[in-house]
Amino acid sequence: MTQASPFPVADCLLKDDAMVFVETEDVRTTPRSRLTPHRRLKVWEKTCGRCVVCHQQIDGVRERWIVEHIRALELGGRDEHDNMGPVHANCAAAKTRDGYQCAAKAKRQKLRHLGADISKRPLPCGRQSRWKKKIDGTIVPRR
Repeated sequence: MTQASPFPVADCLLKDDAMVFVETEDVRTTPRSRLTPHRRLKVWEKTCGRCVVCHQQIDGVRERWIVEHIRALELGGRDEHDNMGPVHANCAAAKTRDGYQCAAKAKRQKLRHLGADISKRPLPCGRQSRWKKKIDGTIVPRR
């Protein structure tokens, strides 16, 4: 007996209480919306002008500051006020540099997890090779 799963996130096929196929929603990069002066003011007032990276007060007139996403959009963060905060320009540069490394690592892990990653340097006599190495050291063709 095959039935569809009642879960909205995954489309599962159950056969004799065993999961046969699972397809989950893909978490993509959140689209970025326009940052209006009104939204910028809301973000500033939410934190009372404190940098969300170094937690020091920002002098809005003398110091250069930007609005930064606390959790990067590439890592599944939302483009909402809850995920935004004012940041010193220097703190933002450091956070962005670290964010690129984290996003690149997350994308590599996702590719590896899905099996879409092809190794650039496959192991000799590995599972993808035509040859296999026996325990006694002899190399034979894989069947």
